[in-house]
Amino acid sequence: MEQTVNKWAHRLSQSNRRLREAKTELLPLPRPIRDALSLEYHLQLEALHAGVGSLIALQVLMRTAIATGILCEFGYGDVEGISYKDLERIANHAFSSGQQGHFHLDGDAFRLFAKVLTTHDSQLEVAPVKVIDEVAKRLQRYCRAA
Repeated sequence: MEQTVNKWAHRLSQSNRRLREAKTELLPLPRPIRDALSLEYHLQLEALHAGVGSLIALQVLMRTAIATGILCEFGYGDVEGISYKDLERIANHAFSSGQQGHFHLDGDAFRLFAKVLTTHDSQLEVAPVKVIDEVAKRLQRYCRAA
């Protein structure tokens, strides 16, 4: 009898844990995580605007631009008037015209990327963790293919 009760208690515990996990996947990322991500890519953008950006800064911005585009495809926001090709062209120009530790984005490029990053901030406030996980998986596949 005790063994049967323990089995049921274990199953109930497992069921409750799965239910909590499923609910968590429907919520947006916790605010401290969103803030840390936002700070990271906005600082990288500022470094590039100041002319002291790195290759990593360019990569972070492009990865965020791709993530923003995917989230737009999923129905989370829109970045009107900005194409990935334009952003890629700007990043390539910054890379080819600079040198390590001294990559630069001019004012127009800065504003375009700032619009993308601001949109991404808004997306992270509403997109569920489940969707963010799917975006992360797509980014991994994209980066491996590139």
